[in-house]
Amino acid sequence: MRCFRKNKFYEESVLDFGAGVGTLSTIFWEKTGIKPVAVEPDLHQRETLRARKFNAYECIDDVEGQFDMVYTSNVLEHIKDDVAALSKIKGKLTPDGRVAIFVPAFNIIWTSMDDKVGHYRRYTIPMLKASLEKAGFEVEEISYRDALGFMMAVAFKFIGNKSGEPSHFSLVLFDKIIFPVSLVLDLFARRLFGKNILAIAKPRNVNC
Repeated sequence: MRCFRKNKFYEESVLDFGAGVGTLSTIFWEKTGIKPVAVEPDLHQRETLRARKFNAYECIDDVEGQFDMVYTSNVLEHIKDDVAALSKIKGKLTPDGRVAIFVPAFNIIWTSMDDKVGHYRRYTIPMLKASLEKAGFEVEEISYRDALGFMMAVAFKFIGNKSGEPSHFSLVLFDKIIFPVSLVLDLFARRLFGKNILAIAKPRNVNC
């Protein structure tokens, strides 16, 4: 969430695409003083958002106006046509607006949990960049995040259980060996691997 606040690209209007029950919206509001408009298709979660004093809509098409910033966290992987969703987001941005996207990375760490929660894909940087460009965006920043989490997830595939949950042995292994090197690893791994991807993009200007 730190990457979504104190951002030079927004002033007043922010939209949370796929807001859930408003966890990130609440943090954003507390940290910036800006209350995001929320889009959430689930009725019960939308009711929770409204109880928390957010303006919440079922569909992005129902939202009026444009926004300085749209952020979406762990949502695009649930949408079959992610390019279409990104195109709708682009239509809600001001010409100088930005979209911030956080998604899970790498099918190599796909587990049954991905199936259970309805993921269509895990991304790589080239995949996410291609989807953004097809939707009419210019990517400004994109990188892998949580290299340690990636290493843990890969190890779980081999020494964890079938559900992807860590075993006691794996927890001890990561606590004693992997965690101490994670800070060094994160210095150079952002272009190579990570459990997630963070991207910042702007609408592409088309000069006639």
